[in-house]
Amino acid sequence: IVSISYTSRTALSFIESIKPKSIMSSRDLSVSALSNSRSNSVDFSSWDSLKASAISSPTGQFLQEQEELRAQGAGLPHTDAKIRLFGSTGEPRITYFRDSAAWCPYCQKVWILLEEKKIPYKVEKINMRSYGDKPAAFLRMVPNGLLPAVIYDNKEVQTESLDIMLTLDRMFTGEKHPKMWPNEKGPEYARATRLMKLERLLFGLWCDLIFRPSFGGNARKRFEDCLDEVNEELCVCEGPWFLSFLSIVDLTFVTHVERMCASAAYWGALNLRGQTRWVGIERWLQAFEALPSYQATKSDYFTHVMDIPPQYGPAYPNPGWEAMSGIISGRGSAWKLPLPPLSPEALEPHLDPGEEPARHEAAFKLVRNHEAVVKFALRGAGQPGAKRFQAPLADPYAVPNLKYLSEMDQLLRTVVAALL
Repeated sequence: IVSISYTSRTALSFIESIKPKSIMSSRDLSVSALSNSRSNSVDFSSWDSLKASAISSPTGQFLQEQEELRAQGAGLPHTDAKIRLFGSTGEPRITYFRDSAAWCPYCQKVWILLEEKKIPYKVEKINMRSYGDKPAAFLRMVPNGLLPAVIYDNKEVQTESLDIMLTLDRMFTGEKHPKMWPNEKGPEYARATRLMKLERLLFGLWCDLIFRPSFGGNARKRFEDCLDEVNEELCVCEGPWFLSFLSIVDLTFVTHVERMCASAAYWGALNLRGQTRWVGIERWLQAFEALPSYQATKSDYFTHVMDIPPQYGPAYPNPGWEAMSGIISGRGSAWKLPLPPLSPEALEPHLDPGEEPARHEAAFKLVRNHEAVVKFALRGAGQPGAKRFQAPLADPYAVPNLKYLSEMDQLLRTVVAALL
């Protein structure tokens, strides 16, 4: 419901606290929930009252302020931003087309570059093929439907993430727009070019390990050996990056390494994080996780293992995969209550804002989008759409069963009250 990793943890605890002994009406369930939760002081009689409660906390006030700033093209990076101005005036020269769910690794590279170079841009969101239809207007502009895409000055259209990044780096220079690709005559150009080839090698070996079972037992060793080489390259410079500055090389690597961390753990029984073998990679990832531009674009492990197969094809488990995959997916007793606290030593590193801020952010998001969420939740009792897509759970044309609209509305208000 809300793309905050903490929310699923809160929901588990909440559901356990209100689990009815027998079938209850939604009204009885709501009363039961509130009598067993922290929410008995919250007025959940209407969404307006819940909105007032949601924006009254320090977290709610901050999120409300950020919403207002985003409407002006300012504020922190965020998936909901429609325009980014970085203090400039006038119409942005760049229109950036990315996937609607913020799951595309190639869109993510361009997104981070736009933020780090502080290039003013407008955002248009387009479905990936696996999840829904693309608008006819977009297909007229980009017949193959590729994402990301960029329009320069409302004229020229460009696709392919690397080409876009190099073009943007050439177009926007000077003190306000830090350079992200070395000069061809500079000392780091040859190294940057070589590292880009290393990224393609690592990507291919990752595909061998996760998506190509015919490659056998050597696939893991080849992948790990390549990670050793990547790690060595990340220890060359004094700082955390591949070059002496944050560059297109880093952006090219990080979006797939992020997905490698999730998928190698889930299907490959291989944990890439927090390992003494790859200290350079860990330092590099932690440097990215400190950047607001990366925090805004990063996904969690569970999201990745769900969104990777529709994009890349079926994944094939390696021997011993059950333990780590259970932790990520919650299979069996992996998510047994009470849940352990989040920690840096966990399989998946978390950017943990604290329990109360996380609950209040989840509540704020649900209040803001409650009408759509209520109808979405009723699709399970409705009819599947006539047109289906590659992603198993993608059903944009599903018809919700509005017969239970009031009951679902009340139940979700109860959830928000418990979060608050």
